[in-house]
Amino acid sequence: MNNTNLKAGKTTDSLLLKLLQDDFRPRLKKAVKELSADNHSSAPFAALVDLTTKCDLGCSWCIDKYVLSKNKEIPEKRMLELLEEFKALGVRSIVYFGGGEPMMYNKINEVLEKTHNLGIDYAINTNGIMLERASKTIAATCSWIRISLDAASEEKYKELHEGKDYFNKIVDNIKFLNKAKKGTTGTSFVVMESNVDEICKAAKLVKSIGCDFIQFKPRYIPNIKNERSLSKYIEDLNNRVKKELEKARQLEDSSFAVLVTGSMKTLLSSEPVNQRKSYTYCAAQQFVPLVTAYGVYVCPNLRGSEKGKIGDIATSSFRDIWESEQRRKIIKQINPSKDCNLACLRHQINAVMNSAIESEKMGVNLLSLVKETKGSDITDRYFI
Repeated sequence: MNNTNLKAGKTTDSLLLKLLQDDFRPRLKKAVKELSADNHSSAPFAALVDLTTKCDLGCSWCIDKYVLSKNKEIPEKRMLELLEEFKALGVRSIVYFGGGEPMMYNKINEVLEKTHNLGIDYAINTNGIMLERASKTIAATCSWIRISLDAASEEKYKELHEGKDYFNKIVDNIKFLNKAKKGTTGTSFVVMESNVDEICKAAKLVKSIGCDFIQFKPRYIPNIKNERSLSKYIEDLNNRVKKELEKARQLEDSSFAVLVTGSMKTLLSSEPVNQRKSYTYCAAQQFVPLVTAYGVYVCPNLRGSEKGKIGDIATSSFRDIWESEQRRKIIKQINPSKDCNLACLRHQINAVMNSAIESEKMGVNLLSLVKETKGSDITDRYFI
């Protein structure tokens, strides 16, 4: 998909295009001015929320596998309070994200309904197994949902998931949702050696049942510190993946997008897996924090790590955490040129923002020279 020529109503994996959209421009300019003066008080545009660490699937390749054992979740009362705090700060969107399966959260419907009633756009990442618990609410109020489906057949799904037989149930859940949806639906597919031959088949399947997109991403290698790394494909596997993705892209049209993550593109290219960054400040942390039952973090890649933790919603309000000295300390300690080697989803945002901040210090408004994105052309416009 060519993200520079979005058709009306398309979903996009370019966070930069979303950040540069017309709706965000005033807040973006304000943030650049403040950050150039070492002021980090601007409210985040969006938030990532892990409702629970419970999961009913337990994929062997899960990048969050080492936090799933915490058996923690955000208490319902605190979560409903947190939504009010987000609204008061001006948060535009929430992604009920990862670190566990959101459909296993006991009061999922109440949380989603309140999110919608407060006028906050929301999205969900889910494995789709228990989707029926909230499918009516999601169909009526969710902006977009991404369901993990790393196979195109029941046999392959069972092979990947140690015999667990949920494939047909997930497909049926997606079909039901697509019949009544008001927002955007799609699937994600983790590419591994064992499922490469189902890449195009998966794209055909999800398009045939009414999805708006499919996203392909690589398998990360998690470790005990909950950090992640990538390993390059051998040449034969690399070529097979490229051919399958090219076939999948032939299915694209005005109503269906094939998305390939930046890290996936890096694996398939001649670029090194470790992404080199020339900037020393992470500006993206200003826009999208991660909130969990066991802490608030400046970045999802630092989920569960003390070096990214800025507070705890069990003991503090979100505003107090956001405006805390601890947050200032953490964001100044993180140096992307040394600490963030993986292919970062927000690398483009950081490159542009750092240039804009340095230009602002010299009295130049760089953003005025950058073309706006028309937000109405993007279905997932508030999810950066």
